[in-house]
Amino acid sequence: MDDFVKIQAQSRGFLIRMRIRQLKTALQNALLEIVALQAQSMGALVRREVSRKRQVLRDVESEIILLQSLCRGYLARVRDKAFRCRLEKGGPGTALLQARARGMLARLHFRGIKGWLAQEENVIIEFQSRIRGYLIRRTHDERARHYRENMDKVIKIQSLVRARQQGEAYKSLSIFGF
Repeated sequence: MDDFVKIQAQSRGFLIRMRIRQLKTALQNALLEIVALQAQSMGALVRREVSRKRQVLRDVESEIILLQSLCRGYLARVRDKAFRCRLEKGGPGTALLQARARGMLARLHFRGIKGWLAQEENVIIEFQSRIRGYLIRRTHDERARHYRENMDKVIKIQSLVRARQQGEAYKSLSIFGF
């Protein structure tokens, strides 16, 4: 009988170990599903909380904007008051501030002109070519008028130069070099 009890004990132990092994396998298989279910439920909870907070923000958005504008206005008035006090006191800081302001305005003006020039480049090139042509024609007309007015002097100078050249050529032809 002792052997029979031992066999029964071993059989029960074997069956329990098999059952435990089956439960572990089922638990491991279910573990991935459990984690996925937990992630989905946490995601749903977080989305619900975010949606609730967004709604709260939408409800108070106009109040927040009003508060921001009031704060910005207050800060601007404080800065303006301090700035006016410094200007009224004068001193080297005022001159420096004015110089910087003028420099900034000049840079802004230059950037505006530069942008306009970039947009109107073809018109400017055409204008430049017309002005250059006009200047060249005017210079040519002045020279031509000068030559016409002084034509007799030009002819006299040319004739003197040619006569001198002819005289030197004649002297070089002469045998005696007189």
